[in-house]
Amino acid sequence: MRIPNRVLLAGLLAASQLTATAAETPALDSIQLRTSTSDQLASDLAWKENKLVPAGMMMVMVHGDPSKAGPYVFRAKIPAGYKLPPHRHPDERSVVVLKGTYWSGAGENYDRAGMKKFTPGHYYVTDANTPHFAFAETDVIIQEMGVGPVVVSPIEFVHTEDDPRAK
Repeated sequence: MRIPNRVLLAGLLAASQLTATAAETPALDSIQLRTSTSDQLASDLAWKENKLVPAGMMMVMVHGDPSKAGPYVFRAKIPAGYKLPPHRHPDERSVVVLKGTYWSGAGENYDRAGMKKFTPGHYYVTDANTPHFAFAETDVIIQEMGVGPVVVSPIEFVHTEDDPRAK
């Protein structure tokens, strides 16, 4: 029986929320979040420049691999003032804001007036192939979840001039 993507992502979100609660609960401080591929603590994973988007965003894979079948989770660290141009993903994405004030909107053209504000704890889903864009009002950390395999580029910019890979 195939489990729907939204059910898998809801489970990952629940696990993420439990991890945050566990970190704040002294009785559970011996529980450590680990990646599925090593014994390295998730908090010790190395942030790397995300070369798929305009310069400034850092990311770290927390679980899985988008190029392989199954769920994956990554975190993105976004500096205040960062503008992410309209783009789309081939898979459905679920996003949880962990830190900061993050704005997101849908459409093929960047429209600051049409964005919604998200703060820590807010969660939203972007359907596969839906053009969307974002803005970080403050320093932001988001956790993004999807289900692979993503067999084409994990991100496609609506306007080719926004794609840093084309420069």
